[in-house]
Amino acid sequence: MKPSKIIIFLFFLLIQFPVFSQTDSLKKSSLDKIIEIAFSNNGLLQNNKLDIESSIIQQKGAFSIPKTAISFQYGNINSDYKSDVVVQVVQNFNPIGSIWANKKAFQAQEMSAEAHLNYQKNVLKNQISQLYYKFVFFSQKNGLLQKQDSLWKTVERITSAQTEAGQTNKMELLTVQNQRLQLQQSKSINQTELQNTFHQLQKLAQNELSFLEIDNQNQKIENVNKVTSNLMVSDSSVSNSMINYFEAQTNLAQKQTVVERKKAMPELQLGYWSPSFDGEVGVYNVFQAGFSVPLVWREYNSKIQVAKIREVQTQNELAYQKNAISEEKKAVLMKLQNLQTILESYQKQQLPQAEELTKLAQIRYKEGEISVLQLVQIQQQTLQTSLSYLETLENFNSSLAMWEFLNN
Repeated sequence: MKPSKIIIFLFFLLIQFPVFSQTDSLKKSSLDKIIEIAFSNNGLLQNNKLDIESSIIQQKGAFSIPKTAISFQYGNINSDYKSDVVVQVVQNFNPIGSIWANKKAFQAQEMSAEAHLNYQKNVLKNQISQLYYKFVFFSQKNGLLQKQDSLWKTVERITSAQTEAGQTNKMELLTVQNQRLQLQQSKSINQTELQNTFHQLQKLAQNELSFLEIDNQNQKIENVNKVTSNLMVSDSSVSNSMINYFEAQTNLAQKQTVVERKKAMPELQLGYWSPSFDGEVGVYNVFQAGFSVPLVWREYNSKIQVAKIREVQTQNELAYQKNAISEEKKAVLMKLQNLQTILESYQKQQLPQAEELTKLAQIRYKEGEISVLQLVQIQQQTLQTSLSYLETLENFNSSLAMWEFLNN
């Protein structure tokens, strides 16, 4: 065997194209850590927490009463004397039942704020998971492309030496050089996608993610069935954080309708006034009680009608979201099952066959039955199989994150 063939053969033995699982311990540590950081730093979540605090504070004011009116009069008021004195105190009270209606409305507002916080957390978690799996994919793809570039670089150097020695024609050298240029372009595009995904993760986390370094070169492929054995179960229930939020919104709208109705109820009024007249002995004490009722109902009625419309809107939106989520679950579950079948085919057939093909090609090249260019082309096919597997795995994990989002 020629020295150049020995070098290439040994290089092929050293260069492998490992396929990594995106469902490994790295995911359980780095992904969870990113989510934890985002939950702590995300400004929108902090605002949601302030909404809950605001609702709790408002509940304390549900039992308030209007301001007390106190008046003092002095002068010629009710007699011919110029030093009459009148002290008057009037207190209005909110409509009967409005206090409890306001209390329940603020409680419903608190429940809605809590449900919204949980929903936003679930949305943020899903966004981070989707980006994280893309980041893992681009990182693993970057590793494969780097190994492939090292391979083509060695082949280019040896082919160039063979061309100068007259052992091969220039067309093979140009073919190798063209393949390497295309590979370098793919590396550049993938590196840009990797950096862009990393910055998007930092944007969601609102923090530097310097700890996020991926080195999965010794990871083993895990059985996808273990990951999905508990999650890929069809559930007739459509309850999740999104539905809980819209249910809370519907409940809040109902309570606000009751509040508007209570506002139209009569208001109680109590008063006391004490007139004294110059030249008279003693003080007169007068107590008064009455009700305030609206003479024109148009304003109150319009507000009640608007509240009813809002209540119907929330009910319609709740029904729509329940149906949409139910259908989305079916679609995602079907996609997961299909991708799982494809991944099993990769694991049981395509990846082992690609590996076996590479070994046979190395043997045939060692025996001089194929050229270095043919060997590289077979190795390129193995790379494409590995990349296709990684793309399918990333698609599966993204769909799995969506499935968790729809069920949490």
